[in-house]
Amino acid sequence: MTDERGLVRYQASDGSEVKLTPGIVQRYIVTGGQRVDDREVFAFMAKCQARGLNPLAGDAYMTAFMNKSTGRVEASVIVSKDYFVRTATQQPGFDGLRAGVVVVDRTGAIQYREGCIVGRSTEKLVGGWAEVYDKRRGHPSRAEVSLEEYDQHRSLWRTKPATMIRKVALVQALREAYPGAYGGIYDSDEMPAARVAEVPPVPAGDVLEAPEPEPEPVEAPEPEPAPVVDDGPDEYAAMEGNYDEAAEAVDF
Repeated sequence: MTDERGLVRYQASDGSEVKLTPGIVQRYIVTGGQRVDDREVFAFMAKCQARGLNPLAGDAYMTAFMNKSTGRVEASVIVSKDYFVRTATQQPGFDGLRAGVVVVDRTGAIQYREGCIVGRSTEKLVGGWAEVYDKRRGHPSRAEVSLEEYDQHRSLWRTKPATMIRKVALVQALREAYPGAYGGIYDSDEMPAARVAEVPPVPAGDVLEAPEPEPEPVEAPEPEPAPVVDDGPDEYAAMEGNYDEAAEAVDF
């Protein structure tokens, strides 16, 4: 739902309520140091709403870069692996997944291994693979990817290449299994390095709408002491037999 201010309000797949405006997207969600066209911003907001993405929780962000050949700013929607996996588990027929790496051992044989363990001195990592199972299909959706094709030679690709190539394979297998859920969205490691900012923003601690201040408690005024009224002599003392006291109180 969008109001006249451009505010989009919806419930994300993680159960949280999301509120987005073009200003929030430009300030917190766009990376790359470029200002994105308003049409791209609204398209991003619409895609997040349609897919149940929560960009303020890290589900997605938009990366923008200058295309030197055209002189125009281009943008891509980047989605986290956690969103891909979480959405897959919500599909009615989802029946698990398997993923791992492809290595060449010292004999030159290719091995498909589940997980990310690679002997650095005895084996060569060459790719990743993944399978997604669905009860409604007779065969799993499978993806195999080449390390040479996706290695960005930066960030975690330098220190954890097996983990990264496995993730790429898993995301692609999930997209093939559920194209209706992931159409038009990509993980950052599927994109060329030039089109992805090194560190996506994390707008933690910022709020979309400042909460109204709670009213300060108003202390109730202390009740004023009741005025002391001199009712004269205590006549009841005489009635109870305290004649001496009554005699002193009554001025004859």
